[in-house]
Amino acid sequence: MRRSDRTDKSKFLNALEKLHRDLARAFEQEPGYPRDAMNERERYAAALIVLGNYFSSLSVKRIASRFFELGSAIADLNNGTVRSLLRPVRADNRRADPSQLWRARTRVALGLEALLRSGLNRNAAAAKIASQYSSIANLAGAKAKDSKLQTTVFGWRRELKAGRVKNFEANQLFAEGIKRIDRLSSQQGYLRFATRQFAEAAEFSCVFSPSS
Repeated sequence: MRRSDRTDKSKFLNALEKLHRDLARAFEQEPGYPRDAMNERERYAAALIVLGNYFSSLSVKRIASRFFELGSAIADLNNGTVRSLLRPVRADNRRADPSQLWRARTRVALGLEALLRSGLNRNAAAAKIASQYSSIANLAGAKAKDSKLQTTVFGWRRELKAGRVKNFEANQLFAEGIKRIDRLSSQQGYLRFATRQFAEAAEFSCVFSPSS
C-alpha cells in the first residue's frame, strides 16, 4: 500500500472515530434530563448537526446541508415552529399512528408468530402475552384492555401478514422478522425470539403510556 493511501485511510478512520464519539456525546447530553419529546428533539438535532459537520469535513457540502436543515427543523419544533418539511400531509383529517408505535406493534406480531410456531395454540400464546407483558395493551389504547387484547394482537399479525398496514417501517420490520423466524428450528429458538420481541415492545409501551 502506498504511503498516501495509508495516510488517507488513517484520516478516514480517525474521522469515523470522531464521528462516533461526537454522536455518542450528542445523544448522551444532559443525561439527568428525562427522555421526553422536548429533550429528545434537542438530542436528535445535536446529532444531526454532528453528521452535517462530518460531511462538511469531507467537503460534501450538499449532503452536509441536508443534515443541518433537518436538525434545525427538529430544533424549531421546541419553539412551536413546524416547518413544511415536518408538516404531515394527509388526504383526510385522520391522524395516522406514528411509525414508532407501529414498529412496537410489529414486534408483538412477530413474537406472536414465533410463539405459534413453537407449538403454542392461539389461546396459550395470547395468555402468555397478557400475563407476562400486560403493558403491551397500551400499544392499542383502551380498545385492547382485558379480553380484547387477544383480538387486537392477532389483528396486528393478520394485517401485517396481508400487507394491509399502511406503514412502510412496520412492513419492512415484519418482513425481516419473518425471515429470521424462518431460519429458526427449535422450540427454544422460537421462544427466545418471541421474548426479545415482547420485551422491546413492552419497553416502548411503558414509555408511551407510563403508569401513574
